Amino acid sequence: MLTDRDLDALLAGAAGVSDADLPALPEEFLGQVTADAGLALVTGRTAPGEPASVVAARQLADEARDRRGAGRPRRRRPGRRTLLRVGAAVVAVAAAWTTAVVVTSPGPDPALVPVPSTTAPAVPGGIDLVAAEAVTFPVSVEAPPEGLTPYYSRRGGIAAYGSTPPFHVAAYLDVDPVTDRPGSTGAGQLVLSLYPEDPRSSEEYGFWPEGAPTGTADVDGVRAQVWRGEGTVSLLWERPDGQWVWLSGEGAQARTEALVAVGESIVDRPRPVGLQFGLAPAGWSVGGYEESRSLDLVSDVDPALLLRLSAVSPQYTGALDELLDGMPTAAPVETVVVQGRPGRLALLRGDVGTPPSWTLLGQLPDGRFFRLLAPRELTREQVLQIGEQVTAAP
Repeated sequence: MLTDRDLDALLAGAAGVSDADLPALPEEFLGQVTADAGLALVTGRTAPGEPASVVAARQLADEARDRRGAGRPRRRRPGRRTLLRVGAAVVAVAAAWTTAVVVTSPGPDPALVPVPSTTAPAVPGGIDLVAAEAVTFPVSVEAPPEGLTPYYSRRGGIAAYGSTPPFHVAAYLDVDPVTDRPGSTGAGQLVLSLYPEDPRSSEEYGFWPEGAPTGTADVDGVRAQVWRGEGTVSLLWERPDGQWVWLSGEGAQARTEALVAVGESIVDRPRPVGLQFGLAPAGWSVGGYEESRSLDLVSDVDPALLLRLSAVSPQYTGALDELLDGMPTAAPVETVVVQGRPGRLALLRGDVGTPPSWTLLGQLPDGRFFRLLAPRELTREQVLQIGEQVTAAP
C-alpha cells in the first residue's frame, strides 16, 4: 500500500520537472481528474456501492487542488508542472485507497477497551514515550490581513520531504475555519514563506515569479525586490538574521503597501500549529506539517520510522468505521475508547517485505475525526496512549 511518505516523495520528485520537459496538457485536466469530487463533498452522496475510502481519496484530491492552488498566487493559466504535480497526487492517492482489499472482522464489535491511564514500562530495547514539546511556526504576524485564516506548513529537511533545508509557509486564505469551505469575503489571499537561503536557489522552494523584479520597496529599512503581475504582487528580501522572506498577495492583497505592512509586522515569536502531540517517542523530531491538518514526527535514528497525526476535514460526513473501508487489516479491528469517545484501532498489512503498521481513529472535541499512523515498533498500548493526548485547534 502506498504510504503518505511515498506520496510526499512522489511530489518532491515531480518538483524537479520543468515545463519545458513536459508535453502540453489540456486545460480541463484537473476538472476531469476530480470532476465528481465536488458534488460528493457538498451533498454527502456517493455512487451506489462506492466505499467511503474512495470518497476520502476524492476529498484529498479536491483539497490538494483547492488548497495548493489557494496557497500559492496563481497565474491566469496554470503551469503544466503544477498540473502534473497535482495530477500525480490524485493518481497516487486514488491508487493507495482503491487497490486495498476490504477485510472485516466477523461478529459484533469487541467490547470497549479502555486506554491505559499511565505510560507502560518501556520494553527492553523498545521505544520510550516522553512529554512532547509544542510544535510551532517560527514567526508571528502582528498585523495579519483581515478576513483571512492562516494555515501553517513546514517542508523540506529530510529526503522524504525534499532536498532543501527546512522552510516554512503560512497561507492566509479566504476559508471558513469551522466548515473548511471557501469563503466569499473577497479578501483575496496572502502567503508568507520563510527560507534559510535565497528561494531562487532551488525549484523545490516553489518560488514562482519569473524574470527580473519590476521594482523595489522598503521593509523596515531593508530593500525588498518587487514583482508585479496580473492580479498578483510579490516581495522578496533577506532579513538581518540571514533568513529570506517571500510575501505574495493576490486579489485584494495584491498591493505593495499591504504586503509591506504585513512584512513590517513579522516578529520572532513562535506560535503553536493546529495539531499537537502530548506524548511522543523519545528521540523523534518534527518531520513536517501541512496546513495545520497533518503533523509528522520521524525517528532521529531511522527517518523511515514515521508517526503521523492528521485531522479529517469537517466536510466529511461519514461514520468512523467508514474511514477504514478498503484498508488491508492484518487482524480484527478493535473498538477502543480514545479521549472518552469510541475509536478504532487497526493493524494494517504492509506491502511485500514491509512490516504491518498501526492506524488509530478517534474523534476530537469539535466533532472532527483524527487518524494516527504509527509504526509497528510502537506497542498497542503506546499507540493508544499517544492518541489519548493528541489535540487539534479548530
